[in-house]
Amino acid sequence: MPQNYTKPNGTERFKPDPEKFLYNIDTFWFNADAVNYQEVMDTWLRDKLVSARDTFLDGGESKILKVELPQYEEPILFEIMGGQPPAYQYSIRNNDIAIYFAKNQRENQMPMKIQINQFILWEKGLLDAVSESIQILYSLGFEYSTGQLNRVDLCVHSDQWQWVLNDLVKFKYPQNFAKDNHPVFYRLDPATGYFETALFGDREYLACRIYNKSIEAKKKGKDYFFEIYKHYGLDPENVWNVEFECRRDFIKQLKDKENIDFFDDIVTVIRENRLDYLWTYLMNECYAHPSAFWTELSKGGCGSFQNVGYIKDTMIRNRDNDANFMREVAQIRGRLMTGLLNENSLSIYDAIDKFLEMNRKYEEEKERNWSEELLNKKASYHNEFINETIKIVKQDEKEQAKKREENRSKAKERLKPRMFINMTEAERKKHIHNS
Repeated sequence: MPQNYTKPNGTERFKPDPEKFLYNIDTFWFNADAVNYQEVMDTWLRDKLVSARDTFLDGGESKILKVELPQYEEPILFEIMGGQPPAYQYSIRNNDIAIYFAKNQRENQMPMKIQINQFILWEKGLLDAVSESIQILYSLGFEYSTGQLNRVDLCVHSDQWQWVLNDLVKFKYPQNFAKDNHPVFYRLDPATGYFETALFGDREYLACRIYNKSIEAKKKGKDYFFEIYKHYGLDPENVWNVEFECRRDFIKQLKDKENIDFFDDIVTVIRENRLDYLWTYLMNECYAHPSAFWTELSKGGCGSFQNVGYIKDTMIRNRDNDANFMREVAQIRGRLMTGLLNENSLSIYDAIDKFLEMNRKYEEEKERNWSEELLNKKASYHNEFINETIKIVKQDEKEQAKKREENRSKAKERLKPRMFINMTEAERKKHIHNS
């Protein structure tokens, strides 16, 4: 879209459609405290975390921590791993949430950090995702007291502006004293000015990323994004993302009129829609662009981020899992072909049979179990649909085990006559007497 937003016939200036801006949160971290943190750590949790962490760091398998949550039929599982020294020595992690723990409670430092990843934010929205993470703390025995925003990635998907290099000539962004913190471009064509990604700033402090979301979705095989864009009336082939990555060192500098940290309490941040204030500040004080698009984009307040969760469809998660698996097909095929290099066969079925036999031997040697590990993997998602499949497959396993036992009993009955025939006379008499 040209900068003057004028239609080809020159009669009417283009106005961005506010309905074609999809605001979202990709990452949300917050620090947390509990009134009984030291008590819980001293009583049981620290010993469990230390033992499991040391096993993991020594190259062993990660240990599992089960957490019961009322909204799921089956427990949610976390892997116990190392932390982020020096502040956090331990962590529990799964596909959606990670919680980091300090060894002890210290003055002027919150002893826990909670990381909430994108899918649970997309599916549940910010309020429910944060509430669920606090619910985990209560399940572990902590009495949550307060939290502070640590990191947030705010973004918007839109087809209302197609960025080229020339558009960024008047783009305002924070510069250092030497003015040498120039943007970084990815796949920039100097002849046409087209690029895939432009990065402004420091990703450890404050950064702005502008990138072609349609191209990224195609490369990663995430076609479900195109369906979402169509649903909201966007052109799926020309969607761009403007994303701000805000870290704690930047966030804690933001003060209110009384010079109080604006993000001191995470509950207040959500209840009072303070992410709207952050977005407005970013759009007007940190970054700016002389276009109607940016003017419309800067209006992204009014609860846009508190109410995120436009991908509230559990099937999207399933589609993403399938897309991730699809990306592994080429590598899986190559590995299976390697298995037949010494065989007189070209059949993929023979390769799969060989893999199954090798996997059987591997599980025997390493004392691993496919079914148990798959159940654990399913239980590492905060997703109701995936969690329900655990109960279903467990029921199927019980029914299959029952059938196997019945078949074994029937087989024993069929063997009895043969056993009787093979007995000596004395053994037959004893068998009849015992019966």
